[in-house]
Amino acid sequence: MIISLILVILRENIKLKSMHLNSNELTILYNEGNERDKKTLSYAYTITDKINKQELSSVKVSSTLFQVFVDKLNEDPKRLINKADPYYQANIRGKDFSVAEWFDLLSNHPSLLKAPIAMYHNKAIVCNTPTDILKLS
Repeated sequence: MIISLILVILRENIKLKSMHLNSNELTILYNEGNERDKKTLSYAYTITDKINKQELSSVKVSSTLFQVFVDKLNEDPKRLINKADPYYQANIRGKDFSVAEWFDLLSNHPSLLKAPIAMYHNKAIVCNTPTDILKLS
């Protein structure tokens, strides 16, 4: 059990170092085409001006970064998906995928992200409303 815990901690540290994540930088994964996501980004600037913007449709977002978010949120990646999205209804509903496959779906269909996700000072949050990001300050 202790060895497993140590391996998880080491894996987490390796991921963070390889992506150059900085805990003093607010990292946000969002969809620029969504008005709520743009407002959330605006609120993020009230917390800090050091923002690592990861916009799904224009930036090559790392699958490792997505995995770190899923781990920090302690969430099933399916819970981050907008199940009302027409693409979800037509192509995904009822199916299960790995974290990597969910990430690939989000990368190819940014509208599937239910809400922006943000991390700051080693704490992550799903921003269901734009002001939710203020919980990170």
